[in-house]
Amino acid sequence: MVCVCGHTAEQHLQEAMHPPGPLAQKWDPKIHTQERPTDAFGDMVCSDLSEKQSKYVRLSDNTPPGTIYELMTQHWGLREPNLLISVTGGAKDFTMKPRLRSVFRRGLVKVAQTTGAWVITGGTHTGVMKEVGQAVRDSSLSSRCRESRVVTVGVATWGAIHNRHSLVRPPHCSALVYGGVKN
Repeated sequence: MVCVCGHTAEQHLQEAMHPPGPLAQKWDPKIHTQERPTDAFGDMVCSDLSEKQSKYVRLSDNTPPGTIYELMTQHWGLREPNLLISVTGGAKDFTMKPRLRSVFRRGLVKVAQTTGAWVITGGTHTGVMKEVGQAVRDSSLSSRCRESRVVTVGVATWGAIHNRHSLVRPPHCSALVYGGVKN
């Protein structure tokens, strides 16, 4: 059985499959979701980054930015940014000329390192976001110094994450209370 949101019944809580009101109603996150403590957070190993561990958390779309900032700086230990660099674009793959690719990658890393910036992307491995990830990967492989590391933050929708269910903690693990999660 497929829900009106497009996901299967197994991907929802039981009460989400029997919402109050007419079933033909257009799916609306304010009506058809509920907020609760998140069950998806922790450390993940990025195998293409020399087994580097990265933090992740699943948050509600209305989690206050200050709460997210506190989590990242005080609990994850990220240094406060002097600058935010947002790299956005379509998730469509494209071809970049080798010289332009090299200039983009080196320039992005140099600016981020020299300014103490955080680089924020859409968090997927396609399009310009893939270029950012590869630039940061290459930089981290060539530089072991913590001060020269580039802080990269990927913000992706839950449905776009491959193998996302492996990021959900078992029921016996305590839930993180930052923000929440909509299901």
